[in-house]
Amino acid sequence: MRKRTVSFKFVTMVILALLLGTILPSCGWLKPATDPSKEKVYKDEDISDIQGTKVYDPETGTYRTVHEVNEKVDTVQWKELATDKYPPIKTDSPMNGGGAIPSTGGNSGNAGSNSNGDGTGDVTILLPFLANAPGAGVPENSLWAVNFYAGARLAYDDLEEDGAKFNVSIMDTEASTAKVNNLLKGGALPNSDLIIGPYKRDIVDVMQPFSKKNKVPLVVPYTAQMGMAEDNPFYIQVNPSLKSHCEAITKHVRKRHLPENVVLVALDKPEEKARFKYFQDANALIDKGVTGKKFQELLVPEGGANFHNIDVSKYFKSGAQTVFIVPSWSNQTFIYSLLRQLLAKQAEGEDIVVYGMSMWLDFEQIDFEYYEKLHLHVSSASYVNDNDERVKQFKKKFFDSYGSVPDEEAYLGYDVMLYFGKMLAKNGKSFASRLDVSPSDVLHGRFEFNRIVLYPEKHKEDLNYFDQLENTYVNILKFQDFRLQPAD
Repeated sequence: MRKRTVSFKFVTMVILALLLGTILPSCGWLKPATDPSKEKVYKDEDISDIQGTKVYDPETGTYRTVHEVNEKVDTVQWKELATDKYPPIKTDSPMNGGGAIPSTGGNSGNAGSNSNGDGTGDVTILLPFLANAPGAGVPENSLWAVNFYAGARLAYDDLEEDGAKFNVSIMDTEASTAKVNNLLKGGALPNSDLIIGPYKRDIVDVMQPFSKKNKVPLVVPYTAQMGMAEDNPFYIQVNPSLKSHCEAITKHVRKRHLPENVVLVALDKPEEKARFKYFQDANALIDKGVTGKKFQELLVPEGGANFHNIDVSKYFKSGAQTVFIVPSWSNQTFIYSLLRQLLAKQAEGEDIVVYGMSMWLDFEQIDFEYYEKLHLHVSSASYVNDNDERVKQFKKKFFDSYGSVPDEEAYLGYDVMLYFGKMLAKNGKSFASRLDVSPSDVLHGRFEFNRIVLYPEKHKEDLNYFDQLENTYVNILKFQDFRLQPAD
């Protein structure tokens, strides 16, 4: 193995114990600093949101993609926020040159570094490897973190070949806010030019104020909850919010259908009814007040006994295709009953398209034939095109390096490390000021970062103000031939 000018160093973790005998080779740079005295018994509440290779906390909200329906598919969950409290909009204000993030006054941290990129920097990756968990082998709940790291490690190779010379520290959060607080007290993180992670929402809560105070870009790969950061232009959300997903669905639908032929359907409960606003607002922006026509709305009373009486008859028009958008996922019986009613109407000759949620694919009660017949569309933050030459090359490199095939976390780790590594190398610590003018196609989809303002009325006089950056690019996938693939 060749000597490296800069290496990945390991801080308070034993990642080698996780990796030996599984997917990674025994290269010298993998040797960790170990501390056998630090052992912890993990309780359910510590790791309740880290199940399997990629299952997210119900309070974070994430999207996952299934490309072949040959095993248990992925689920998605979101944290519901009051729309009157969090009505974020994206600003299209121009950047102030190519340097610092503009200041909005006060001590909020809304002013960035003026450093220029010279290809160097200190990068910290925070992930819950659970390295000190008891037992032999790789803890099942840390496999996705290991795969994310493995992808990031390959991206570092590419960055190094391009001349970047980063110090990259890998820190095990142990899925613990106490552990992260200790890391912050240790003094290593304030020297970072870029922090990637963490995963859990409560740990993001700890890191976000630190990022703001120290003006350190914090790239959050998993958490998709809106409102996690206020007045912090260094907070960078990779995973699109629920609002972005709803807007993407609306845009896709409106390119093909008139608003009067679109029906929003959900359970008659406050959190589900509130989602309609995202769609109606996005539709109004597309119409720009020309027609003023809204999507139709159908709220179904809760109670499984009544689900078989869902009446969709009045929403069909002769000769028109009817679109049903169903932003609901909490009750499988409701979804099953609704789809049965739609299939019955389809059998009578109605032309129907359904836009649902990707977590539906994890429902055990519903046969995939329902999705096939109703032309199910879902939104997803990621889609890996196996025919893409870059994907093929990455698969080969990953297998050659680790003897295993990459999963979604590996693609995400590679994309995040490569994209933000390039931004850091080119622009220095102030790279966040360039994100919304630097879109990029990546292996698992695309990065399109936008400035997000949570309370537009408070800042309407300051066009340069924004609360955070968010990747708002969302794929629309269609269930066809019993698998998800890009919609036309």
